[in-house]
Amino acid sequence: MLRVYHSNRLDVLDALMEYIVERERLDDPFEPEMILVQSTGMAQWLQMTLAQKFGIAANIDFPLPASFIWDMFVRVLPDIPKESAFSKQSMSWKLMTLLPQLLDNDDFALLRHYLTDDTDKRKLFQLSSRAADLFDQYLVYRPEWLTQWEAGQQVEGLEDAQAWQAPLWKALVEYTAELGQPRWHRANLYQRFIQTLESTSDCPQGLPSRVFICGISALPPVYLQALQALGKHIDIHLLFTNPCRYYWGDIKDPAYLAKLLARQRRHSFEERHLPLFRDSQNAEGLFNSDGEQDVGNPMLASWGKLGRDYIYLLSELENSQELDAFVDITPDNLLHNIQADILELENHAVAGVTLEEYSRSDNKRRLDLNDTSVTFHVCHSPQREVEVLHDRLLAMLEADPTLTPRDIIVMVADIDSYSPFIQSVFGSAPADRYLPYAISDRRARQSHPVLQAFISLLSLPDSRFISEDVLALLDVPVLAARFNINEEGLRYLRLWVNESGIRWGIDDDNVRELALPPTGQHTWQFGLTRMLLGYAMESAQGEWQSVLPYDESSGLIAELVGHLASLLMQLNLWRRELAVERPLEAWLPVCRDMLNDFFLPDADTEAAMTLIEQQWQAIIGEGLGAEYDGAIPLSLLRDELAQRLDQERISQRFLAGPVNICTLMPMRSIPFKVVCLLGMNDGVYPRQLAPLGFDLMSQKPRRGDRSRRDDDRYLFLEALISAQQTLYISYIGRSIQDNSERFPSVLVQELMDYIGQSHYLPGDEFLTSDQSEAKVKAYITRLHTRMPFDAQNYLPGEQQSYAREWLPAANLSGKAHTDFVQPLPFTMPETLTLETLQRFWAHPVRAFFQMRLRVNFRSEESEIPETEPFILEGLSRYQLNQQLLNTLVEEHDAERLFRRFRAAGSLPYGAFGEILWDTQHQEMQSLAERIIACRQPSQSMEIDLTCNGVQITGWLPQVQEDGLLRWRPSLISIAQGVQLWLEHLVYCASGGTGESRLFLRKDGEWRFPPLEAEQALQYLSQLIEGYREGMSSPLLVLPESGGAWIKTCYDAVNDAMLDDDDTLQKARSKFLQAYEGNMMVRGEGDDIWYQRLWRQLDAETLETIVLQSQRYLLPIFRFNQS
Repeated sequence: MLRVYHSNRLDVLDALMEYIVERERLDDPFEPEMILVQSTGMAQWLQMTLAQKFGIAANIDFPLPASFIWDMFVRVLPDIPKESAFSKQSMSWKLMTLLPQLLDNDDFALLRHYLTDDTDKRKLFQLSSRAADLFDQYLVYRPEWLTQWEAGQQVEGLEDAQAWQAPLWKALVEYTAELGQPRWHRANLYQRFIQTLESTSDCPQGLPSRVFICGISALPPVYLQALQALGKHIDIHLLFTNPCRYYWGDIKDPAYLAKLLARQRRHSFEERHLPLFRDSQNAEGLFNSDGEQDVGNPMLASWGKLGRDYIYLLSELENSQELDAFVDITPDNLLHNIQADILELENHAVAGVTLEEYSRSDNKRRLDLNDTSVTFHVCHSPQREVEVLHDRLLAMLEADPTLTPRDIIVMVADIDSYSPFIQSVFGSAPADRYLPYAISDRRARQSHPVLQAFISLLSLPDSRFISEDVLALLDVPVLAARFNINEEGLRYLRLWVNESGIRWGIDDDNVRELALPPTGQHTWQFGLTRMLLGYAMESAQGEWQSVLPYDESSGLIAELVGHLASLLMQLNLWRRELAVERPLEAWLPVCRDMLNDFFLPDADTEAAMTLIEQQWQAIIGEGLGAEYDGAIPLSLLRDELAQRLDQERISQRFLAGPVNICTLMPMRSIPFKVVCLLGMNDGVYPRQLAPLGFDLMSQKPRRGDRSRRDDDRYLFLEALISAQQTLYISYIGRSIQDNSERFPSVLVQELMDYIGQSHYLPGDEFLTSDQSEAKVKAYITRLHTRMPFDAQNYLPGEQQSYAREWLPAANLSGKAHTDFVQPLPFTMPETLTLETLQRFWAHPVRAFFQMRLRVNFRSEESEIPETEPFILEGLSRYQLNQQLLNTLVEEHDAERLFRRFRAAGSLPYGAFGEILWDTQHQEMQSLAERIIACRQPSQSMEIDLTCNGVQITGWLPQVQEDGLLRWRPSLISIAQGVQLWLEHLVYCASGGTGESRLFLRKDGEWRFPPLEAEQALQYLSQLIEGYREGMSSPLLVLPESGGAWIKTCYDAVNDAMLDDDDTLQKARSKFLQAYEGNMMVRGEGDDIWYQRLWRQLDAETLETIVLQSQRYLLPIFRFNQS
């Protein structure tokens, strides 16, 4: 007999099952118990509860409903195969064969148009998969359609929508028969199965003695009919978690009824009746005499469509026995009030429709001020959601000693997007506030880098082999280990790849295959050739066959180049292998061969690699089973494998003991003391999945049809019912950028509305209904701060944080920040090298961080460009100009330098590079002529002098008889003047009697006249004092911005600084222009070293910059004679 047990508590249903198992033992002790479930999580929970009851849980099968029904077909009916020839995967491959043959039929004109440009069969494969998925749904929810189509009949009411689906299904059935496979499928087996069971009083052999159905939210109608037929011979115990003790299969949600009432009023003018149900019940019965909607409980009506349809279908079953085991809920807090209202099908919401209802609130229920059983938490980001959750769970565990981590479940709409934040917060907590946690339901491909790396390898035929993409493969340890490349070696390779000019493409053949012209440069072959040449010869010896050796790859670590070459050889080999279309059986060994060639498995990756091979074999096995014999490209198998790995969960750790963190899935409503829902944002939950445009079920919906949106609504209801003590709901309710309001999920809003309309706070009895509703909503909502270190988080109260690491910052919150830099004690060394002074005065603020604090803000690894150079900018152009200028000054062969740059891949390709070279050559030639005109024989001068008690040592290079001559291929800047001024002072203080000159582009020049040694020492002493000050705290000398101010105010004729208002205003404007820059020129204020000291330039900082710059930079303007 089919017995249906209703209860609002899953643990009660579980206890009933345990009672039956214990009291009604099976005759055969070796026969397994059969328990149908909807998810592995439910199976795990049932195993645990059974083990707790009986001490052991063994010999229990937990099949899914679909596999169980087919197994019953096999046991009851003759000649039914164990696997259906009409599985979704099998149908997909068969449709791949059939669709091209049917496209000439006029009924398939739409599909013919879609597949017009399908050169790689990808569209065909996708369409076949979607059609197979749709037929699979029809087999469950519209079997009579398929039966009619198979008989060549049209389904009444579908009209033209079935034009191509009906003949396609008929062709699929006939093709299956041609293959010699059984024509049996679920649609033509349901009635045969039911008739067979109903036509005999003897129990067919092989049926289980009894079946339990537990933790399933809803079953398709045909499954229920099949189970009803089985119930004539065996015991079927259907355990249904029913949130309401009364029949609620006909209630409608308020939005639906509002539309219905509008239609009813419209039709009333025409004196027409509007039938709602099959029994012609009129719509008038759904409204009372005041026109108000009779919906029972609004949450049950709005969220319960899935369960409502199921209740209705269960009530239609004949010869079934129903047993109620509902547990009364004492309405002693807010959570239990809501659950009791749902259980009793009551609606305590006061909408304030009448004046009496609106004017006062004591007709609602009083909400205790200490009630925190239902709370809503408004945060600014997913990170803050998880941080707040962690604090609140710690508070709950501290307040309730009986509460343990395993009593808590956290459910998220998309666990993959929240996993990084969960691991960051829960995983990094110190031992004294660490909460054990387990994340389940993550997609396998996102859980293990091997899976993603393998999918990337399958994309080799379409890959451009961008340098960063290839190096990313080596970030996977087991792949790098296969080619003997460790972490340190990878750092070397990243540098070499960048400097040797590798950008994309394996070789010129690869470039041609991508329909692009080969250049012979910037490919992996080009870069490897440079590296290998660097092992054999030096770049100073010149290029070899138009390729310049790369020197850095020589020496003891040159073996790395060989390992990299091995990787690239394998990549190129497999690129060619995978680019060829081939039949399915030829693709079968490819997976194992690639895994062997690219990965050196270890204990951590063995499971992932096994999963890859299992799924690969399954995909190909399904195609071979469908006898698909066409050649296919790899892209079809790759896309299917990637999709399956996305759906696969590499490890299920649900109910492992710690805090359970998972995604919202069907029948995850296992009872927990604390239920937390994260990410309940508008537009995110309920999740939306638009039906296919050719899905006929969506055009003719029926009771019991499934939809993602209705499933999610029911999941939310189940989560509410399963919470025993606390329901915690969190969403992103404020923008992290501007704090603007964002809305929660419509389900959350509906729950908040019901709570507000059915409760009032003490003292609000005489407020209007709307006023008390607003205050209740404010009371149950917690608005959290944007940052974890906000001082409000550490005030005593419910929202107090446990994160001590933020306490120092919180103590300073709201207070004026002390200066970032505090003076450090500094002892001046007895000896300073000239090089140290030059490094300091090149950038005093940077020198403080690097030389004193040993801090560097710049990343050592820069991202490698993805494309070859089309123009040269910045540092690349400067390096070219510098070498070209030196070559011209030394009067060497510039054409040889051009060939070196070309052979190193440092110039744009072809005419672009030649034009660039000619332009730079012309400009550098003009500068070189100015330099050559002043150049004399030079030598290095040793420096050893004492200034202000400090010995200065070092060497001055290129000292001519008439002084110092310097040149740079850049535009004039004040920073360059500072460097020349320092050298000039050291030169003069050491007895030099000449001038110092610096030649620059665009006729730029710095020129300082000879100084007396005593005068030079005086100014040098000033720079040494600046060094002393700058090693204690940052010396705010900004040469360009401060220099712009000085240049505006300095009167060279009178050797005075002007300070009239007009001049100061102009000076400020010039300062800000240099500091802020414009669209063409980068401002000095963008420098990361200055940004670390201040976020925004204030008046006090500007004044300090001006004063210090004037103190140290004014002499270079005073003495400059250019």
